[in-house]
Amino acid sequence: MKGNEDFIEKRPLLEDENCKQQHNEHSKKTAFPRWLTLSLGIIVVFLHFVSYLLNLYVMNQYSYKAYYEKTFPNSSHKSSGNTSACEQNTNTTEYKQQIVIQKLTSEWGIYCTLASNIPGIIFTINIGSLSDAYGRKLFFVAPLLGTVLKNGLCCVGIYYGFNIELFIIFYGIEGCTGNWISTMLMVYCYIADLTEPGKPRSLIYGILEGIIGIAAFISSTFSGYLIKWTDGFFYPEVTSVGFVLLGLMIAVFVLPESLPPSKRRDKVSFLENIGRATECYRPNFSPHGKQWMFINLLFIFILSGFANLGRIQVETLYELNSPFCWDSVKIGWYGALKIGMLSIGGMIMIKTFHFCVNDEYIALTGFVTSVISAIVFGLSTTDTMLYIAAVLNFGNTVTMPIVRSIMSRMTPAHKIGSVFAGIAAIEFICNMASSLLANAVYDATVEIYKGFTFFVMAGYAVIGIVLCCVHIVGQKRHEEKTYLISTTEKASSQYS
Repeated sequence: MKGNEDFIEKRPLLEDENCKQQHNEHSKKTAFPRWLTLSLGIIVVFLHFVSYLLNLYVMNQYSYKAYYEKTFPNSSHKSSGNTSACEQNTNTTEYKQQIVIQKLTSEWGIYCTLASNIPGIIFTINIGSLSDAYGRKLFFVAPLLGTVLKNGLCCVGIYYGFNIELFIIFYGIEGCTGNWISTMLMVYCYIADLTEPGKPRSLIYGILEGIIGIAAFISSTFSGYLIKWTDGFFYPEVTSVGFVLLGLMIAVFVLPESLPPSKRRDKVSFLENIGRATECYRPNFSPHGKQWMFINLLFIFILSGFANLGRIQVETLYELNSPFCWDSVKIGWYGALKIGMLSIGGMIMIKTFHFCVNDEYIALTGFVTSVISAIVFGLSTTDTMLYIAAVLNFGNTVTMPIVRSIMSRMTPAHKIGSVFAGIAAIEFICNMASSLLANAVYDATVEIYKGFTFFVMAGYAVIGIVLCCVHIVGQKRHEEKTYLISTTEKASSQYS
């Protein structure tokens, strides 16, 4: 096995030299140290994600209020920034109204998700491949600009009290330029340009997830207090515009290019760009991984997305209503605790596991925490149980970045943007489909058992555990076979 380990390390060593040569060329051009270049890219996605989540928390609660006022204008049970329209007595008219509003809000969330994600898929498939040909910096700008437009229009809509259905168009505008997933795609490419493959890159990806967790912690906590202090939703939405606008300014005026001209692919047509995003799932794409491994990793990524990405919207509805009846501040603090556990737990998991196991086992453990957390959340009837679920949630977001790291390790350096574009498009689909399914299941089961949708999410993670085990076994066999072939060829060469 020692020889096998030696073989596994030989390929990264060659790629390390390429990464160092690329970094030296980049440094001469920009005069930016690598740590600062990486930091700037992470800061941009940090600001974009803060803005995205702040908008998400604000609009989830604003849409609930807007539908209440639109559907039951004469009801005495009103919600605002400081109060929650929540009735715990199931026999009252107000409780029945509450069920209707939950359904309407859930359906509105479905339409917003579709409007944002369907055009976003097409856009994102292309920017990854295009960035392999034109460089990364240019393609940071479009998704940031789209979010500035969407959040700005939401501000106008809240201020003037537009019909809540009009906001769906605003989400569609953002989708045409990508969203935070597109920015994440570019940051992953940015990191891959500037880091060595293997554990060093996985660690940076883990740190990125931790930074994203901090962004989510800030936006979650901040949103509740902003809504409470202003007793409304307009100024919190203005704040979300400020964050993403700052990220746009950094991307345009400060962020250096990470991909030097000598490392870029040839320019190809629109259709060929789309083809490049899927080439890793074809035979003979890379000598470092079989076709089935890339396909299996794709399904692992999808299942992780289904288990985690659709939770925020339905969790907010779950907490707004009986038996919890939480206000905006309590929802914000809970989200902060959960996300804090994700960011801290994820970084600790990745760093600790790297001492004894490889990336594949980290992905497996992430699924295990997803199963336990979703089941406890679905069974929750008290605040304490919800907080326990948040603590148990500590590792359920590590799987997606770890899958990216594994795929980048198996991918030739000049094709990473294309591979990540395909993964980002799948993330769009996961974000859309998981939200649709979570909202649809919640809509169908809210009167029977509200926590059922979280059991469905746990089921996705169970299937993911099985696929991770398949990948671990297959990866070991592939490495052993490759090592034996390499040893045989070396021995034959020496004998000759």
